[in-house]
Amino acid sequence: MDVMIWKVAVRIARREAVRHKGRSALVAAMLALPVAGASAADTLYHTTKLTTVEQVRRDIGRSDALVSFVAPVPIEQMPDGSVPVPPQAAGMLAGALQGAQIASPVDDGALPPGSRVIPMPAPQELRISSPQGAYSVQGAERDLASPLLDGLYVKKAGRAPSAKGEVTLSTSMLSELNKHVGDQVSAEFLSAGEQPGSDGRLPEHQLTIVGEYDDPTHLDADRLVAYPGTLPSAPGDPGPSQWLAQVPGGLDWAQVQKLNQSGYSAESLLVAENPPPDSAVPLMRHYTAASVGSSRLTQALVAVGALGVVMALLEVVLLAGPAFAVGARKRRRDFGLMGAAGADQRMVRAVVLADGLVLGAVGGVVGALAGIGLGRLALPEAVSLTHREPGAFRIAPGDLAGAALIGVATGLIAALIPAVITGRQSVLQALTGGRRGARGVPWKLAVFGVLILGAGMAATGYAVYQPGIHTVPLVAGIAVCELGVVACTPLLVALTGKLGRMLPLTGRMALRDSARNRGRTAPAVAAILAAVAGSTAVATLLATNDARDRAQYHSTLRPGQVALMFGRQAGQTGQTGQGGLSDQGSQFALSSSDPTDPNSPNGPAGAAGAAGAAGAAGKPIDTAKAIAAISATLPVRSAAVIPTQDYTGFLPLNIVVKRTVANDCPFFGNGDGAITFPSGQDSESMIQADPRCVAAFSGGQVVPGDAATLRALTGTVDPQAEKVLAAGGMVVFSPYDLTGDGVSTIALQRNCPPSDDSVPDVVRDQFAPFCSGPAPKPLTLPAAVAKTKDGSAVNGVRALIPASAAAGYGMKYMPSMILFDTTRMPTKAEEERANAAAEALGTTALLKVERGYQGGNDTTMLALAAVAAFVTLGAAAISTGLAITDGQADLETLAAVGARPRVRRTLAGSQASITAAMGAVLGSATGLVPAVAVVEARSHSFVQSALEGRADRGVHAQSYLAVPWWFLLGTIVIVPMLAGIGAVLVTRSKVEIRRRRG
Repeated sequence: MDVMIWKVAVRIARREAVRHKGRSALVAAMLALPVAGASAADTLYHTTKLTTVEQVRRDIGRSDALVSFVAPVPIEQMPDGSVPVPPQAAGMLAGALQGAQIASPVDDGALPPGSRVIPMPAPQELRISSPQGAYSVQGAERDLASPLLDGLYVKKAGRAPSAKGEVTLSTSMLSELNKHVGDQVSAEFLSAGEQPGSDGRLPEHQLTIVGEYDDPTHLDADRLVAYPGTLPSAPGDPGPSQWLAQVPGGLDWAQVQKLNQSGYSAESLLVAENPPPDSAVPLMRHYTAASVGSSRLTQALVAVGALGVVMALLEVVLLAGPAFAVGARKRRRDFGLMGAAGADQRMVRAVVLADGLVLGAVGGVVGALAGIGLGRLALPEAVSLTHREPGAFRIAPGDLAGAALIGVATGLIAALIPAVITGRQSVLQALTGGRRGARGVPWKLAVFGVLILGAGMAATGYAVYQPGIHTVPLVAGIAVCELGVVACTPLLVALTGKLGRMLPLTGRMALRDSARNRGRTAPAVAAILAAVAGSTAVATLLATNDARDRAQYHSTLRPGQVALMFGRQAGQTGQTGQGGLSDQGSQFALSSSDPTDPNSPNGPAGAAGAAGAAGAAGKPIDTAKAIAAISATLPVRSAAVIPTQDYTGFLPLNIVVKRTVANDCPFFGNGDGAITFPSGQDSESMIQADPRCVAAFSGGQVVPGDAATLRALTGTVDPQAEKVLAAGGMVVFSPYDLTGDGVSTIALQRNCPPSDDSVPDVVRDQFAPFCSGPAPKPLTLPAAVAKTKDGSAVNGVRALIPASAAAGYGMKYMPSMILFDTTRMPTKAEEERANAAAEALGTTALLKVERGYQGGNDTTMLALAAVAAFVTLGAAAISTGLAITDGQADLETLAAVGARPRVRRTLAGSQASITAAMGAVLGSATGLVPAVAVVEARSHSFVQSALEGRADRGVHAQSYLAVPWWFLLGTIVIVPMLAGIGAVLVTRSKVEIRRRRG
């Protein structure tokens, strides 16, 4: 019997859909939109997400493996080729083997017989002449004609270099330089130690552009690829440390582990396609905590994604529900005839549900197919956003079928409430066209909504104020809170009808009509509520993140100040927060095992420190000439030279500020240099919570200086600090650096290898000149605290000491940077001329102008506002159309008693504005709840666990909550006005008076 009812119902629904093509197309399109969006997103995801083979090919080209030299000791690696802080190499500093050549894995015998390798030299720093004056870029030598390199670069135009002096440039670099294939560029080699000419400039080399090649993993990056032999090697260059390897039969996991024993790591295609089990990876047991953290992150992402999907479907249901109600109301007489012919409520409900089934199926299939096309059309935009070359265009049939089924389910759910309401109407009321508004106040649903709202707030409060990370209760609490508010919407709509007496005639009629017929008004208001709540929450989080970034923005320079940086400071481009402890004792630690890390003492910035600080020719910087050159191009008021330690690429000595135990960061108190974070917490919250930890993360050197140096660093005149400095004392920037009343202690820190056999003798011999004999004793000096914003290092300077103290420890210093105080903010044109002047100095110096915080999310905010406005206007239009259809009799009555034609327009505008305003106000208030919860959860996530066992439990991270008032103003005021204006413009004035039935 049920099957027969559904067969008849589906047949009726199909014929009704064909008969009313316009309305059916509108509802089907509404149901197809989320399906199309999900289908397009899924197609883009599978296309842009590289397969294992595609990802490895991006790294190794057509070779079998990418082999890298890590250290001259056995190491352990992950199957993907990464070496996270090798345990056996903890006593090594990358690049410590000065003057030694790194052997290739073939020469070392680490690869199987018959293997061959192609060297991949490390990138070098070049300075290219540009229309703006100077353009710095990393250039690498690669034989792009070799088949093994296929896939490492994407050819756009031209050909591969085939002779010395030929190069290829990336698309973005060609655009920046305004060059084309066939043109030439002038380049200075900054890493080759070349001598400047009589004009003080480095020699310029003419390079011919023969091709346009992009890096597929960074399409927007500036890349220069030269033919092997074009770029000269720097003095003491140990040679390439990476090779593309071709191995007979491929490189399996056993052979990779053999490479590890010789100090090489490898990313192998064969291992990627056949990864070993965790039990066969020795390093996995050292990183179980990271696996747990990754699992927690995965759970959080899944929970947030599920919440987004549920809210999106709820949005569609709330928008499509009134559309089905429109159809059901227009077919009211048909349903009355069915009842008169003997159809029961079950049959009537089945017919309305069949509408949802048929239109949902059409919308699901059309949406899934349209999503594939949308994904293909949106692929170029996705590439421009991700700046990554996608993989092969792929679709997932199973995912598309699931998306289509979601469309069917959404249609059924959207038609459910109209089906129940239609099934309950009496036959006589349906045949006579009588209308009955909502009676009574929907207290039961509201009480249920309040109960689940309370449950959601309790879950959210638990997630916010309990120590640790509780993603599932937080996400679930936010979702339940929003559903609770949606359940309360009918009551709130009914109560707003009591405000009608405060409005003019049309507004009063519109408000009372919405309250009386809340069955069609409440879903539209709830749909607007959900959309505005989501956009408000995201906008609030964006505004909060921007406020946090603005508050935490700490430049090494003051606004308008200019720095001409040499060597290591140029490599860091003036940034802070690179780590470094206040006191690590005499522990020898691996600061960075990555030779390409610009902040590593032996990476590009550190290794080139001496050459950079001393000029490309190896002679000292002429600071007077540099000051004169920059002062001639910028509005300079004063200048001061900031020194740095004499880095030679390898220097295990450092002057540090000693702190008392009470003043030191409590999370660095193990004495072994290890960082102990509370479980589940982040360093940002810790820094915010305890000011003693700021200096530990901001790094900074202890350097000699005078009053001029102090004024350049702080931008103020501090007579007391200058007096102490002139009297042979020192100046610190944090009160926690004082070890007593007006005194501070410095010590010479020696990073020496352990006494066991874990380090080869060839490495230990290099440390011998610095590590022999007893360590010098700490030195206590009179000290003054200079005022800074947060007690962190200023321009990389932790403390200023007298020159005699530095000489006593045998430390040598050279210019690190020159700070220029300006009378105003330099213009872009002045900055370009200053860059050209820096280039003319014949050094690798880089110039930076501090222009303050440059953040902001205006574009994203506008996009969110557009989405909220689109949904609000759409829901208001649907609700207004339904109201006009339902209120036809009222309009006829008004016309019969002499109402003007424009009353219909004004009434439609009032209904649209009222619906949009109610949804926008409720949505804005609701959206602030999850935003505040997330912000507070971030600030309270570590309070109890981080302060376990400490008396001061009132310390917690700052939340930086910022409410986007302009966004809320536009959503609550402007969008409802637009909805009203739009309704007035599209509504016809003339009312057609029809004959009443019955």
